[in-house]
Amino acid sequence: MDKETVEQLIFEIDHIRQVNKLSKKEMAQKLNIPYSTFKKWFSKIKRLPSIANIKKIENLLGSQKPPSIESNIEEAQQRVAKVKNILLLLEKELNWFRNSSKKERDVFRNKLDLNDIGYISSLLTMMGEEDKFKRWVTLTTNKFNYFKKKEKQK
Repeated sequence: MDKETVEQLIFEIDHIRQVNKLSKKEMAQKLNIPYSTFKKWFSKIKRLPSIANIKKIENLLGSQKPPSIESNIEEAQQRVAKVKNILLLLEKELNWFRNSSKKERDVFRNKLDLNDIGYISSLLTMMGEEDKFKRWVTLTTNKFNYFKKKEKQK
Protein backbone atom coordinates (compact mmCIF):
# COMPACT_ATOMS: atom_id res chain seq x y z
CA MET A 1 0.00 0.00 0.00
CA ASP A 2 1.44 3.38 -0.95
CA LYS A 3 2.12 6.20 1.53
CA GLU A 4 -0.74 8.38 0.22
CA THR A 5 -3.29 5.58 0.71
CA VAL A 6 -2.02 4.92 4.24
CA GLU A 7 -2.22 8.65 5.04
CA GLN A 8 -5.81 8.66 3.75
CA LEU A 9 -6.63 5.74 6.10
CA ILE A 10 -5.15 7.70 9.01
CA PHE A 11 -7.21 10.74 8.01
CA GLU A 12 -10.38 8.62 7.86
CA ILE A 13 -9.78 6.91 11.19
CA ASP A 14 -9.17 10.29 12.83
CA HIS A 15 -12.36 11.65 11.23
CA ILE A 16 -14.33 8.71 12.65
CA ARG A 17 -12.69 9.29 16.03
CA GLN A 18 -13.77 12.94 16.01
CA VAL A 19 -17.31 12.21 14.76
CA ASN A 20 -17.75 9.65 17.55
CA LYS A 21 -16.19 12.06 20.07
CA LEU A 22 -13.52 9.57 21.07
CA SER A 23 -10.16 10.52 22.51
CA LYS A 24 -7.04 9.25 20.77
CA LYS A 25 -6.57 6.88 23.68
CA GLU A 26 -10.10 5.49 23.24
CA MET A 27 -9.56 5.04 19.50
CA ALA A 28 -6.30 3.21 20.14
CA GLN A 29 -8.22 0.87 22.46
CA LYS A 30 -10.87 0.30 19.77
CA LEU A 31 -8.08 -0.61 17.34
CA ASN A 32 -6.43 -2.78 20.00
CA ILE A 33 -3.08 -1.01 19.65
CA PRO A 34 -0.91 0.87 22.16
CA TYR A 35 -1.83 4.53 22.58
CA SER A 36 1.83 5.48 22.11
CA THR A 37 1.76 3.85 18.65
CA PHE A 38 -1.51 5.54 17.67
CA LYS A 39 -0.42 9.05 18.66
CA LYS A 40 2.81 8.72 16.62
CA TRP A 41 0.67 8.64 13.47
CA PHE A 42 -0.39 12.21 14.23
CA SER A 43 2.84 13.70 15.55
CA LYS A 44 4.94 16.25 13.64
CA ILE A 45 7.36 13.48 12.68
CA LYS A 46 4.77 11.06 11.35
CA ARG A 47 5.33 7.38 11.70
CA LEU A 48 3.15 5.31 9.40
CA PRO A 49 1.29 2.28 10.80
CA SER A 50 2.64 -1.22 10.39
CA ILE A 51 0.91 -3.60 7.98
CA ALA A 52 -0.80 -5.33 10.93
CA ASN A 53 -2.12 -2.00 12.19
CA ILE A 54 -3.22 -0.98 8.70
CA LYS A 55 -5.36 -4.13 8.62
CA LYS A 56 -6.88 -3.17 12.00
CA ILE A 57 -7.71 0.29 10.63
CA GLU A 58 -9.25 -1.19 7.49
CA ASN A 59 -11.32 -3.62 9.59
CA LEU A 60 -12.60 -0.81 11.81
CA LEU A 61 -13.34 1.44 8.82
CA GLY A 62 -15.14 -1.43 7.11
CA SER A 63 -17.34 -1.97 10.17
CA GLN A 64 -18.51 1.65 10.18
CA LYS A 65 -21.87 1.97 8.44
CA PRO A 66 -21.63 5.19 6.44
CA PRO A 67 -24.81 7.19 5.89
CA SER A 68 -26.23 7.01 2.40
CA ILE A 69 -24.57 9.26 -0.18
CA GLU A 70 -27.94 10.87 -0.93
CA SER A 71 -28.42 12.00 2.69
CA ASN A 72 -24.83 13.29 2.81
CA ILE A 73 -25.36 15.32 -0.36
CA GLU A 74 -28.65 16.72 0.93
CA GLU A 75 -27.02 17.71 4.20
CA ALA A 76 -24.11 19.30 2.30
CA GLN A 77 -26.55 21.36 0.23
CA GLN A 78 -28.35 22.56 3.36
CA ARG A 79 -25.05 23.51 4.99
CA VAL A 80 -23.92 25.37 1.85
CA ALA A 81 -27.07 27.52 2.05
CA LYS A 82 -26.36 28.27 5.74
CA VAL A 83 -22.72 29.18 5.06
CA LYS A 84 -23.73 31.45 2.18
CA ASN A 85 -26.11 33.33 4.49
CA ILE A 86 -23.44 33.61 7.18
CA LEU A 87 -20.91 34.90 4.65
CA LEU A 88 -23.38 37.53 3.42
CA LEU A 89 -23.97 38.68 6.99
CA LEU A 90 -20.23 38.64 7.73
CA GLU A 91 -19.47 40.67 4.62
CA LYS A 92 -22.03 43.29 5.67
CA GLU A 93 -20.51 43.57 9.17
CA LEU A 94 -16.96 43.66 7.86
CA ASN A 95 -17.87 46.43 5.41
CA TRP A 96 -18.99 48.45 8.41
CA PHE A 97 -15.62 47.65 10.02
CA ARG A 98 -13.76 48.70 6.87
CA ASN A 99 -15.60 52.01 6.63
CA SER A 100 -15.52 52.91 10.34
CA SER A 101 -13.00 54.99 12.27
CA LYS A 102 -9.82 53.62 13.82
CA LYS A 103 -11.37 53.99 17.26
CA GLU A 104 -14.38 51.90 16.26
CA ARG A 105 -12.14 49.28 14.62
CA ASP A 106 -10.07 49.11 17.82
CA VAL A 107 -13.23 48.13 19.71
CA PHE A 108 -13.59 45.18 17.32
CA ARG A 109 -9.93 44.25 17.66
CA ASN A 110 -10.11 44.29 21.44
CA LYS A 111 -13.27 42.20 21.60
CA LEU A 112 -12.46 39.54 19.01
CA ASP A 113 -9.89 36.78 19.35
CA LEU A 114 -7.39 37.25 16.50
CA ASN A 115 -6.41 33.56 16.65
CA ASP A 116 -10.02 32.60 15.94
CA ILE A 117 -10.18 35.07 13.06
CA GLY A 118 -7.01 33.51 11.63
CA TYR A 119 -8.41 30.01 12.08
CA ILE A 120 -11.67 30.83 10.28
CA SER A 121 -9.84 32.75 7.55
CA SER A 122 -7.42 29.91 6.86
CA LEU A 123 -10.23 27.31 6.94
CA LEU A 124 -12.23 29.32 4.38
CA THR A 125 -9.13 29.63 2.18
CA MET A 126 -8.43 25.88 2.30
CA MET A 127 -12.00 24.91 1.35
CA GLY A 128 -11.20 25.50 -2.32
CA GLU A 129 -8.94 22.49 -2.89
CA GLU A 130 -9.23 19.05 -1.29
CA ASP A 131 -5.48 18.34 -1.15
CA LYS A 132 -4.73 21.68 0.49
CA PHE A 133 -7.64 21.16 2.88
CA LYS A 134 -6.41 17.72 3.96
CA ARG A 135 -2.91 19.08 4.58
CA TRP A 136 -4.37 21.98 6.54
CA VAL A 137 -6.49 19.62 8.70
CA THR A 138 -3.44 17.48 9.38
CA LEU A 139 -1.08 20.35 10.16
CA THR A 140 -3.24 22.92 11.93
CA THR A 141 -3.05 22.96 15.69
CA ASN A 142 -5.26 26.01 16.11
CA LYS A 143 -8.93 25.51 16.95
CA PHE A 144 -11.84 27.90 17.20
CA ASN A 145 -12.02 28.62 20.94
CA TYR A 146 -13.46 32.10 21.39
CA PHE A 147 -16.91 31.11 22.58
CA LYS A 148 -15.53 28.30 24.71
CA LYS A 149 -13.31 30.83 26.50
CA LYS A 150 -16.26 33.16 27.00
CA GLU A 151 -18.39 30.37 28.51
CA LYS A 152 -15.62 29.52 31.01
CA GLN A 153 -15.44 33.18 32.08
CA LYS A 154 -19.17 33.25 32.98
